[in-house]
Order: sequence, then C-alpha cells, then structure tokens
Amino acid sequence: MKGDRQAFRKLYEAHVGAVLVQVARLVGPGSPAEDVTQEVFMEVYKALPTFKGDARFSTWLYRVTRNVAISYLRKRGSEAVDLASYRALAEAVHQPDLDARRQVGALWAALKELPFEAREAFVLFEIEGMPLNEIAALTSEPLHTVASRIRRTRERLRSLLERMATPLRKAL
Repeated sequence: MKGDRQAFRKLYEAHVGAVLVQVARLVGPGSPAEDVTQEVFMEVYKALPTFKGDARFSTWLYRVTRNVAISYLRKRGSEAVDLASYRALAEAVHQPDLDARRQVGALWAALKELPFEAREAFVLFEIEGMPLNEIAALTSEPLHTVASRIRRTRERLRSLLERMATPLRKAL
C-alpha cells in the first residue's frame, strides 16, 4: 500500500500544475480552483484502478477534471466565477502594458458570461491550442458540434467585448 501512495504522490506532483491551470480556466482562479483541483485528485485516486489505458492518461485525467469542474459549477450555479478572480488572472499574465492586461481581463469577464460548454471549447481551442478532433473526443461531442460551438462563441465574445468597451469609452 505504501508503494501505491508513493506512486500516487509522484503522479500528483507531475500533473497538479496542469490540472490547476485547466480548472482555473473552467471555474476561475484562486481558492475555488485550488479546492476543485483537490477534488479532482481525490476522484483520480478513487478511479485510478479503473483506468484501462485505452486512452492517454492525460486524456483520462482531463475527463475527470472536466467532470469535477462541471459538478462544482452546477453546485455553485452562475455565481461560480466572479470578476475579481478574472482580474487576478489577468494580472498574472504579466503583460508589460496596462492596455494588454485590461484586454485580458475583459476577455475573461466576457468568457464568464458564456455557458460552460462554450467557454470550455473556446479555451481548449484558442488558448490551449488543442485540435478540434481532440476537443470532440474529450467532450464526447461530434466534431461539427465543437467547430460550430467555437465559431458561435467567437461571435458572442466579439459582441460581449464590444458591449463592455462602450461603457469604458464613455467613462474615459
């Protein structure tokens, strides 16, 4: 049993950073992301004996991460992510220029307004750089659904960002 715990500890250490980033992009950064990440690894520990190796471990781990994140969002409802969390994330980008940081903050605030599935597909494709076929496999959605969702999300984000910019321009 001690060997199992040591092996799991190594697995945890190897993947915790990537899982935390994925969780933060799905539920928002900070304390919620850290809590959800811990829940992910509790689920991984319980489910690891059922991992058959049919898919890559990283694919399986993302599915567990996604399921735990969805469960968290359902429990919390639409309040799961707050604007302050996204502002903190924007600051973490370390952009040298204030306008670039504001743009990142605006993007994350707009993403918050989208349904989970739209936000997830957009983040995986545009930010993570994941190919459409992998996103389709991870989300168990047809390829055309994923492509359409990303296209509609881009249009919705464009509209949201334009609407968000209008009050900013009036304030200046």
